[in-house]
Amino acid sequence: MIFIDIDKPHPHEIKEWMRKNKLNIDQSAEILGISKRQFSRFLSGETQAKRVHSLAMQMVWILYENKKEIIKNDKGNSKKITIPIK
Repeated sequence: MIFIDIDKPHPHEIKEWMRKNKLNIDQSAEILGISKRQFSRFLSGETQAKRVHSLAMQMVWILYENKKEIIKNDKGNSKKITIPIK
């Protein structure tokens, strides 16, 4: 997921980010550390999201994609690391 202009993500790009990450407005605002009202302003275009917000959204997307890839490749074969206690 890449924003066309990292400094000014468009509302439709933010909505696509939410859809791809299966997030609602409450979850999105919480993840970005902003109020629900502020996030709603981004979605409506009333307020322009800033670079820091688009970078945070990119990071969330990368983390979720990596998590999906790990789960897909794991298939229950993960090796547990054990540390013996003496």
